[in-house]
Amino acid sequence: MRERENTEKRIKELRDLIVKYDYHYYVLSEPLIDDYEYDKLYRELLSLESSNPEFDSPDSPTKRVSEQTQNHFEKLGHKPKMYSLDNSYSDDELKAFHRRISESLTEKFSYTVEPKIDGTAISLIYNDSLLQSALTRGDGETGDDVTSNVRTIRSIPLKLNSLIEGELIVRGEIFFTKKRFEKLSETYSFSNARNAASGTLKLQNAKEVSKRQLSALIHTVVTPLAPTHTESLKKLSELGLPIVSVFAEAETVSRLIEEKNRFEKDRFSLLFETDGIVIKVNQLNLREKVGFTNKSPKWAFAFKFTPERAMTKLLSVDFQVGRTGVITPVANLNPVEISGTIVKRATLHNFEEINRLSVKIGDFVEIEKSGEIIPKILRFVPEKRVGSEVNIEIPSHCPSCKEKLVKYEDEIAVRCVNKNCPEQIELSLIHFASKKAMNIENMGPSLVRRLIENKIVSSISDIYKLTKSELTKIDRIKDKSALNILKAIEDSKNRTLAKVIYALGIRNVGEFASLKLAESFQDIDSLANSRYDQLIKIQGIGEESANAILLFFENKTNREEIEKLKNSGLRISHSKSSGSLTGLSFVLTGTLKNFSRNEAAEYITSKGGMVQNDVSSKTNYLVAGANPGSKVERAKSLGVKIIAEEDLTIMAEEK
Repeated sequence: MRERENTEKRIKELRDLIVKYDYHYYVLSEPLIDDYEYDKLYRELLSLESSNPEFDSPDSPTKRVSEQTQNHFEKLGHKPKMYSLDNSYSDDELKAFHRRISESLTEKFSYTVEPKIDGTAISLIYNDSLLQSALTRGDGETGDDVTSNVRTIRSIPLKLNSLIEGELIVRGEIFFTKKRFEKLSETYSFSNARNAASGTLKLQNAKEVSKRQLSALIHTVVTPLAPTHTESLKKLSELGLPIVSVFAEAETVSRLIEEKNRFEKDRFSLLFETDGIVIKVNQLNLREKVGFTNKSPKWAFAFKFTPERAMTKLLSVDFQVGRTGVITPVANLNPVEISGTIVKRATLHNFEEINRLSVKIGDFVEIEKSGEIIPKILRFVPEKRVGSEVNIEIPSHCPSCKEKLVKYEDEIAVRCVNKNCPEQIELSLIHFASKKAMNIENMGPSLVRRLIENKIVSSISDIYKLTKSELTKIDRIKDKSALNILKAIEDSKNRTLAKVIYALGIRNVGEFASLKLAESFQDIDSLANSRYDQLIKIQGIGEESANAILLFFENKTNREEIEKLKNSGLRISHSKSSGSLTGLSFVLTGTLKNFSRNEAAEYITSKGGMVQNDVSSKTNYLVAGANPGSKVERAKSLGVKIIAEEDLTIMAEEK
């Protein structure tokens, strides 16, 4: 009984912790722990829930992604109707809006002003603080039930922080942040972030929706919680909901115009795309008095920013290398003024966008300065085409390091896979030194950046050539710190082959896949010379991963870098030097005290043993941690010996 109570208590504790960490990470953008520690907690919760189904709960953070694929979305009615907003582009109409409100009310009132998020509308219904359903706008009367997809959005709580009895209806916007949309554009051909968010929300596979990482912000409370809109938003924030936190209040039309101008000026600094502002009467009781039309509330409207556009000539195209190796075409333009600034460059996003636009060098093009950091090309002007225009060719080699470029089948992007490419070496080094990879203590992003800035390292293998005198040339690094860094680098030479493979940063090759590759090929040279048919047979290696591995090792610089790493003393073979577990196979189940699953698997393989996913007649031992699952019964039925974690370490160290 005591063990059962402890298990239930731990499950609740883990759920509360993960919800807290999700809120700080996804809503406040203030992470409390690193990814490694978070993953350990999440895996522990998964294991406990799997072993103890009697404690199952729909609001668990592990229940965000549905395993089922939907064939259609059910239509549900909105309560009340979901209105759209009237909009305007002129100050005169803004003044007219204020006059109408003033004529409708005798009471004192104020406005709220907030950014109009360029996404897709959503209505969330909570019942007794649990997320019950999520509906798209649809026709305003009914919407599609996209609850399974919305549950994947980690900023939206499945359970509110405190009990709200009965029904709570809130409305907001679902969108992609600018940064996330830029990343997705490497794989998908979206015309803009709004269409991307709308299309993603209507996908019939929740796993794919989860992978794309939508965001959400709530801007409206339908169920009364407080007298004013601003107080209501504060209440929602206390409940754990992500709210539109960038807003202002105004009491006069002149202040409204001031705030509108400020928002227009500052909109490019927001994390999301915005095409205007939304103005609302702040006092909720007065909204009913102002009333509604058939389509829109009279107490609110949207002021749309006029997109700044101009026409100019496309002179040439440069190809930029992103930090992840993606090649982005950037148009060089005949200088033209937009919004008081001279524009000389515009993004073309990717080569599929060039084909869609049918744009050529020498074309006159229309450009727009909207939410982009630099303007984008909207179209070419056909009536100005003279016949001497030149096609934009996809480059075959990286403009930075001159290595051959590759294109993965599942991407529209063209990219450089040379990990020592000057434009992506920073990310490569940070990943290589990270805790899950080579675990070089004290070599975090800050030190990596300073090593590159001081031209001390320009490749991964340069880490192993560092000297004390080079390190102490860097500000704030004294003798003792330099010696600690050098010791950590030396220690990293003894990491397992699986760690080395993972540290190389091969696309689609994570920790588990790295472990299986190390087991299968035993040394880095065998992996480098592997064939597709060999790779595809390995557990955890699919078609995309197999192709990525082949492309990585086809790169001449990557092969040369591996030779340098070998010469520096790194372990590049699957060591079985102790041989203590050689010839033995193990399956892991339950929660271990001193290892994560990956760490335990690495420990076993480092001693010569093999790790399997499922118990079979060929399994020698089942290592059972706390709260083991159904594998225990299967092991018993097959006569497989069941041991504890302590037994495993004794076996490994004594032989």
